[in-house]
Amino acid sequence: MDFIYKAKTKDGREQTGTVAASNRDEAVEALNNSGLFIISLEKKEKKSIWEKSISFKRITPKEVAIFCRQFAVMIKADVSVVSALQSLSKQISNEKFADIIQEVGSRVEEGSSLSAALDKFPKVFDSFFVNVIRSGEASGRMGEALEYLADHLERENRLVSQVKGAMMYPAFILIVFVLAFILIMTFVIPKLLTALTKFDQDLPMMTKVIISVSEFFTSSGGIFAGIALIGMGVGVYFWIQKTEAGRNFFDRFKINMPGVLGELMKKFYLTRFAENFAVLVKAGLPIAEALKISGNIVGNKVYKKALHDTQKKVVRGVKISDSLDDHKKLFPGFVTQMIRVGENTGHLNETLEKIVDFYQQEVDTAVKSLSSIIEPILIVMMGVMVGILVIGVFLPIFTVQMGALNA
Repeated sequence: MDFIYKAKTKDGREQTGTVAASNRDEAVEALNNSGLFIISLEKKEKKSIWEKSISFKRITPKEVAIFCRQFAVMIKADVSVVSALQSLSKQISNEKFADIIQEVGSRVEEGSSLSAALDKFPKVFDSFFVNVIRSGEASGRMGEALEYLADHLERENRLVSQVKGAMMYPAFILIVFVLAFILIMTFVIPKLLTALTKFDQDLPMMTKVIISVSEFFTSSGGIFAGIALIGMGVGVYFWIQKTEAGRNFFDRFKINMPGVLGELMKKFYLTRFAENFAVLVKAGLPIAEALKISGNIVGNKVYKKALHDTQKKVVRGVKISDSLDDHKKLFPGFVTQMIRVGENTGHLNETLEKIVDFYQQEVDTAVKSLSSIIEPILIVMMGVMVGILVIGVFLPIFTVQMGALNA
């Protein structure tokens, strides 16, 4: 916390300022050591974090991972939790995140546990994070718990970045494809079709369709209708995403997509499950609780339901591997067999880490395969589009020329 002081120097000059300290006595000692004679010393009143100006800057997993890594080093160096949090809040460049850490430090200083203080900010520190910290507090291994979290967040960030990168490439190409189609229909085709409308003969059906599409894009009403249609589609998508049924539909669709995409999403969720579960087990949480938390943060409603079902069976005494066997479409035989080995040998955490390593490599391979498969598909799509346009535009011209030659 910060204290506002008014003091005199050795030569009698008055000086005011602020000093950071864990408590009043520490602030007094720091000022005396600086050769200052205290006139007044008051605790600086801090606004609640909710009263401060709203910052729209997002707190990224990478920033939280760096915070955990630095926090772990300070705790292992026997720095008190409050002092470590106050020090870190001054080093964090993201003001929103710095304010949250400072607020957490204040709550801990007032007597709250670290896990309870972090739990007040669920959008930054989810149930997974809070429970690992709570386990570290109970076992006296806070430094290790923070290192688990830092490692986990770094791997999670790398995994999410890989999948996003794999999805962004085809999305970018598709957007370029659509824009190219619109530009051709708006600026190129109208000029070519001007000559076609002068022909006396009946135009082929393909040409008539191209003319209709081009007229749609070149008319002001068509442009507004297209924008409205896109806006409506985006609005409906986000509205559906907010409903329980909509989220279930999209989450099921993700893992049931044909080919490489569906397999990639399954491997992504399996990696996330094994990673989260391994960290929670390593941190000392009970198996049933670790399963429930892993289900809550896996990021897919279908997997969440399966893991919650598994958790209920484990509470009744059923083995994890036997419970997961009831969801073979979601958890392949490799996963259940590895977990079964871990349960039988008493090394569940080690086998979970091997599952993570295996599926991390599988995700890497799937991402590379996706790029190599999508490129030729997109080239074929582009070729088909160009072919349709060429045939639709030049076929009637060619037909007229042939008719003229025969005449």
